[in-house]
Amino acid sequence: MKTIKGIFLLTVMLLTLYTLPSSAMITSEYPEKFEDGSHGARIMREFVEGMDPMEAEMIIDRQPDGSGHLNRIYMNLDRPLIGGVRLDNLSFEALDVQFNPVSEWGSSPVEVKDMLAVYAEGILLEDDINRSLQSREFGGDEHWHDLKLDFRSSGISAKGYYLAEFIFKLDILIEINGELAIRNKQQIWLDNYTLKVNRVDVPRRITDKAISKIQPILDLSRFIFPLDLDSVEMDSKQILIRSRYLPEKFDGIVYRYVNREAGK
Repeated sequence: MKTIKGIFLLTVMLLTLYTLPSSAMITSEYPEKFEDGSHGARIMREFVEGMDPMEAEMIIDRQPDGSGHLNRIYMNLDRPLIGGVRLDNLSFEALDVQFNPVSEWGSSPVEVKDMLAVYAEGILLEDDINRSLQSREFGGDEHWHDLKLDFRSSGISAKGYYLAEFIFKLDILIEINGELAIRNKQQIWLDNYTLKVNRVDVPRRITDKAISKIQPILDLSRFIFPLDLDSVEMDSKQILIRSRYLPEKFDGIVYRYVNREAGK
């Protein structure tokens, strides 16, 4: 009787452990370095070192195999830096992901070679966009200065000075009103805009060149995953970008990172 009771209790324990969510398997915290030796930690390090987020959470369904294949990955990045612009937040989920082989990760970056689908959602703040514009080198003898964007629920406006070469140097005040649009599934451009300049005799080619120097407003093509953005919405403070389907968290192996140096 005791033997039967013991077998029963053991069976219950095994079933309980089996039904625990896989997130209970591994939870790794990375305040500074990524040295637990797992392939997941190497992927996490690639994201953190490449985008310098304040905080990050990554979930994978299992460890990648030697070929670099993952069935599913989710990531949430707080304040990542992408293409010279610091986003307020970016989350994404990718399915059937093929990275380069794990054997290459020691001497080469972790790269996405192929995947079935990726879903993403991001938030950009007006102040962050303006900081990026003001710090960007617009180059050469002709350049912008004192440029500032103003978000509105009805669209976007911008005002700044453009130093142009036209027989002699002109410092042109340009005011822009327009909309934001997605180009190439990965870039945010100023679109359907109208211009107002403080000189009526400025050739169109100069204003066209001035606008081209600030396009795109945001370029996510440098992101490790080739995003597939579908919509852009905005209000007076922020821009919301989304793919057709939104990313979702799932139970899996969890890695977390917090930048301990932020704010010091």
